[in-house]
Amino acid sequence: ELADAILTVHMRGDWNVEMRSQTAQQMQRHIPQLNAAGPWAILNVLHDTLVYSEAIYTDTRRDYAARPPHSQLRAVAFVLSPQAEGARIMASRFRTLLDGVITAEVFDDVAQARSWLTGQLHPA
Repeated sequence: ELADAILTVHMRGDWNVEMRSQTAQQMQRHIPQLNAAGPWAILNVLHDTLVYSEAIYTDTRRDYAARPPHSQLRAVAFVLSPQAEGARIMASRFRTLLDGVITAEVFDDVAQARSWLTGQLHPA
């Protein structure tokens, strides 16, 4: 979903490297338009599980770190459903996943995440 310079990605089911790659390819369609328009953000909504292979976490961090220097991506939010498998155990992993790479935060609901991202894109 794309609205107000925020690209929302819904992740359902068990993620593996192939599923992550397919999603990244789908997201790539929007990136030129977003970069041309100015600062933008990503809102990742994880619905079913937070338990993934180590490669998913490593690849995610690597890909955000390897974004092009001209990228206008400013912030990333993760919405972790409290009902998702591993929510209590894995939330801390998502809180530190992008430390030192890009501004990122973890939220319980989409409205909070969207509000925070809007603030990141349009600071007062």
